[in-house]
Amino acid sequence: MKINMKLNRLGARILAVVIVLLVISVGGIGFYAMRVGGRGLEEAARQYETTLAENLAYRLNSTFNRFDGMLQALSALVTTRFTSMPNPDVADIVIPQFGAQNGRFMNDLGVQSPESRSLFIIFNPDIFGTQKTYMVGFQRKDAKSLFMYIDEKTISAAKLIDRKDPSTSWFWTPLDTKRPYWADVSRTEEGGEIVTYAMPVFIGDKIVAVAGMTFDFAFVRETLAAVKIYDTGYPFLMNRNLKYLYHPTLSFDGPDFREVANGYFAKYADDILDKGEGRIDYPWESGQKTMSYYTMENGYILFVSASIAESLAAVGAMQRAVNIGMAAVLLVAVVVVVLFSRSLAKPLQAVAAGARNVAETGDLTQRLAVKT
Repeated sequence: MKINMKLNRLGARILAVVIVLLVISVGGIGFYAMRVGGRGLEEAARQYETTLAENLAYRLNSTFNRFDGMLQALSALVTTRFTSMPNPDVADIVIPQFGAQNGRFMNDLGVQSPESRSLFIIFNPDIFGTQKTYMVGFQRKDAKSLFMYIDEKTISAAKLIDRKDPSTSWFWTPLDTKRPYWADVSRTEEGGEIVTYAMPVFIGDKIVAVAGMTFDFAFVRETLAAVKIYDTGYPFLMNRNLKYLYHPTLSFDGPDFREVANGYFAKYADDILDKGEGRIDYPWESGQKTMSYYTMENGYILFVSASIAESLAAVGAMQRAVNIGMAAVLLVAVVVVVLFSRSLAKPLQAVAAGARNVAETGDLTQRLAVKT
């Protein structure tokens, strides 16, 4: 009886040791898997958001580059016709002739872009005087309308070069900086939004004209509004002055990036402008949020805003799956160990019972039948 009890205790101890080792090994593997997997998912979420910001910027850039190509064509039109600086004294003759010869080309160029609302070439008033505006241009109300000739009499040459007038900054800024310029969003009489893009046209080292266009900004809104990031995330767009060009709840006329939320984001502004691309994690209300950003070729900055809790939701799902898997493995392992320990214990118990019988009877001729 004592031998049988000792065997039972030994079996129970072995079973306990095996179960403890199983718990430690499976738990350790599970913990390591969750830790490594969690880090991997966090990095994957980070890469997804930064890549999404870059890809959205590329999508918009493809259209903006098309606009740039249109203005390059207008610039080439001027420099091909005027191989040297036109004489201002005969501007009343040569510029109307230029318009008559190339009006069809400009009209066809504008039709190729459904977003375009006007195309124009305005000759530099600093050279040709402010008494009259010398220009060739066409405009339309929407993508389905025909381009109509722009009457230069409605545009004041003196106003165009008035550096104190922000409404004509699209014209005098290219003259001063000698670089292309993307103007701010402005509203049309019909309530739409347009943006003016203009670039200087050089003959030699002098700017003979400004080639420009206006385009319907609706395509930007439609492109970004269609993007959903997790459950509540969204993209938005700002200009080089950190004014909101597109945002689901904020407007261009409202406070800028430095001013919203009582100036909370002002501390991030300089880094955004200096680095050009990156990601910012910040506390917001009851959780954490993130902004990934990418600066486009024209100076616009594309942002992707998301909730960290939503981006890492997969980590929680992975942890639950690992915990369930660990529990299942342990349960199966315990059942297997118990059955295996019993299969080992039965032969030993049979041997112990036979030995006890021999001791009690003194019959050494008995055989012990043990199955293993």
